[in-house]
Amino acid sequence: MTGTMPAVWLLDAVTTIGAFGLLAIGLYLLARSGSFRAPKSGAHWTAIAILLFVAARSLHLPAVEDYIDNFPISADGEHLYNLPYILTILSTTLALGFCVPATAWIAGAPFRVWAPHVLAFFTSVVIIGSFAISDLWRKPIQYFPDEFAWTWPQIVLWSYVALTISLVATIALRLIARAATEFDGAIRIMLLIIASASVTAILFAIHIVVRVFLVNAFPDLFSSAYVQNASQIAVALTTLVTVQLVAALLVPQIVKLRGRVSRFRLLYERKNAWRRSRETPHRNAFDEVEVPRTAAECWSAAASPVTAYRMRFELTEVDTRHRPST
Repeated sequence: MTGTMPAVWLLDAVTTIGAFGLLAIGLYLLARSGSFRAPKSGAHWTAIAILLFVAARSLHLPAVEDYIDNFPISADGEHLYNLPYILTILSTTLALGFCVPATAWIAGAPFRVWAPHVLAFFTSVVIIGSFAISDLWRKPIQYFPDEFAWTWPQIVLWSYVALTISLVATIALRLIARAATEFDGAIRIMLLIIASASVTAILFAIHIVVRVFLVNAFPDLFSSAYVQNASQIAVALTTLVTVQLVAALLVPQIVKLRGRVSRFRLLYERKNAWRRSRETPHRNAFDEVEVPRTAAECWSAAASPVTAYRMRFELTEVDTRHRPST
């Protein structure tokens, strides 16, 4: 058991640092992707999923768990235990649910903007309601599956979580299967990465079913190593899903960055030739476009292909007009 503690600590540290890094990305994307009623891009839904994953990771921090668990809910000192735990489960389930509209947007499939929010509300009612009816809040619990009991609230809780995760992942895979052949380049890469995240989510749902239901029903069929490391497996799977979704989100940004770097190099290498060409009289000069002089100005001008295109056009015109006739 002592050998697993450094690994657990390292996994917690890495995922926590990554979560706070993703927080900035999620807030940035959400601010630029429009309102909740009229989102302007699929990044809106991806940002919501990222923020929910960050919330799930943050609620798992020991300081947060201890503060909420030690907060009394009545005058006689009664506590509502394990609220951060159930909110972590809820946030993870909701995050995976919001991946479906993100996938649909990228794949060009129609969907109602309000539908993901309705599903999120219903999911919240089921999970929080099952938790409130069960005995899971009455005492501190390190790992919920270890305290599983064959009662209706817990059966409904875990069944709904596993079913919802597997269902949304299957829907995402179906959308990707339909659209993957219609796109190429960056969009296809994005869809394939999201497909891999969907497969990971299905594995997570299977892990829930195995650890919660099958291990408790048939304990002799499973090794003690799997049972003892089930919590770390769950954290690793959810972390992998988050990494895959962020990777999918970064694909178009990487493509844009490569294009900008290419335009920057072209502008920086030929800025002096462009400036000299402005001294040569020719009618096809776009005087409203200033010739960049410094590396910073070249980088700023490379944000769009307009400046680089105009530079090439002007230089081509100069070369054509001053080419010796044969």
